[in-house]
Amino acid sequence: MSRSAALSFLLLASAACRNKDPDPNFKQATAIYQQLYATQLDDAYGDPRMDEVVVLLGKVNPRSIDADRAQAMLRTIQHGREDLARERAEREKMAAAAEQSLAAAQVNIDPSKVLAASEPDAGQPLDPFGPGASVADLNKQNGGCLMDNEPFTEQGTGVAGTVYRVAPSDACRGKLPGLSGQIVLVVDGKIYRRAADPRPPPPPPSATATAARPPAAGARPGPPPGGSPPAPAAQAQQPQ
Repeated sequence: MSRSAALSFLLLASAACRNKDPDPNFKQATAIYQQLYATQLDDAYGDPRMDEVVVLLGKVNPRSIDADRAQAMLRTIQHGREDLARERAEREKMAAAAEQSLAAAQVNIDPSKVLAASEPDAGQPLDPFGPGASVADLNKQNGGCLMDNEPFTEQGTGVAGTVYRVAPSDACRGKLPGLSGQIVLVVDGKIYRRAADPRPPPPPPSATATAARPPAAGARPGPPPGGSPPAPAAQAQQPQ
């Protein structure tokens, strides 16, 4: 018998000796592997149950028709574990770098600067007549110069309240010059907002206008400044 014929005979004999039935260990290992990978993807290679898969694959009969596939799956698991180990090491490295960066940022924070930034700007005083100010408190300070007038209902929002104006006196206008020509809309005792007065009160008459006003009918003219009172009018004599 030639050498080639003998080799062919051995291969045929080996194939004839191979068990054609599926190996139950491979079947169980495949089921567990597919379940783990379907739920965890590459992280499945780090699952403790993957060790069970490796043990089952190691029990596959070398003469089984599943022997080659069992070895291929073992190589896949080995490569998957190596890749997962590298990825986890990279994640840990990045996490450590992030922690160091955060720690350095916290060290460089100046508490005094943070507190200074949180304080209100002294160059921008608050408006004492702004929204939310109490009308009662303001009237205590200015002597009751804000007087309530007609009610109002804002169009669009439905907000209702009372219109306040500065009392029509020189003293109040001097105390509240910033509210001249304005109305103050008040809701529940608090300033809601301010607006231009659509019905401003007429200005008080000036002294010049009062002096130029003509005297009433029948009134006697007064004496000129620095002069004597006018002489009484002569009575007409009756003819004799």
